[in-house]
Amino acid sequence: MLFLKLIIENYTLILINNSMTLFNKVFALLKKVEPKTSLEKQIVVSNSLTTNSTEKPKSYEFDYVVLDVKTANVALDSIFSIAIIAIKNNKIVEKKHWNVRPNPFNINPIYYQSPYFSKQILEDADSFSEVWEELNPYISNQKIVAHFIDFNIGALKSALNNAHLPIPPFATYCTYLNSKKTWVFPDFQLPTLAKHLRLKVKKRNVFKDVYLCGNVFLKLKKVKDKVVFISPIHVQQSKCIKLGASPFLGRNIAVTGAFQYFKHYEIKEKIRALGGIYVKNVTAKTNYLIVGETSANEICPKKIDAITYGVKTLNEEQFTKFLNE
Repeated sequence: MLFLKLIIENYTLILINNSMTLFNKVFALLKKVEPKTSLEKQIVVSNSLTTNSTEKPKSYEFDYVVLDVKTANVALDSIFSIAIIAIKNNKIVEKKHWNVRPNPFNINPIYYQSPYFSKQILEDADSFSEVWEELNPYISNQKIVAHFIDFNIGALKSALNNAHLPIPPFATYCTYLNSKKTWVFPDFQLPTLAKHLRLKVKKRNVFKDVYLCGNVFLKLKKVKDKVVFISPIHVQQSKCIKLGASPFLGRNIAVTGAFQYFKHYEIKEKIRALGGIYVKNVTAKTNYLIVGETSANEICPKKIDAITYGVKTLNEEQFTKFLNE
């Protein structure tokens, strides 16, 4: 029995040793092969991502892009709102709006009357540089349509210059100037054009002006033989750069009296073309009152209000000098 027991124990040890030897050989083989296999897999994955990807980049090929820029104060680079709609085959294919945090954060309180632009919303907004990363493809090499194109493009250029960003090439079309050349209306502001052209105005929102501008453009396309966009070279040389010095930009301006060289609607157009905000009445929030001639016995409520609130007044000659600067 003792001899049989010794034989069984020795046989067991031999089996264990053989098993361990086999295991060690397999383990050693795996150690040599695994790194190579893993590396090969990484190379294959890398190649597939760079050369065989089926994901298509987003297309930014539009017929034109309608743009609306709003500035927070008299500084042309103080953009706080940008809205665009991208059009292809006469259909809106994209619409986007960006709130922008101006720097310095100096916003005319009148804009806080809108539910879309509270102080908190604009404080939490991205800077222009951050917004530009997403906005750039909608501007670069595009055909840009805007009402008062000089103001909109001038604001963009000023913001780009201050952010040390290059100005991309684009072409432009001004619905205000072309409407003025095409139709005879009391004035050529978007609400007036909407009324006379019977454009449907949806409930006011951040896209209202770009929708109206886009519809005005479609009307112009129907009545004109050819729609001409201004080339990028002309845009860079346009007077929009001078608007940075405009004392009317972002200011509330009222008008009263009769004028020798201008009709009332023409003065309103010039105020808005320079980025001013035309207001009907003089209040504590009014910045300027442009005063025409009044009869000696005529009581002018707006003049009285201007004195009461300390509003600066300009006569026709002073107003004309501002326009020529």
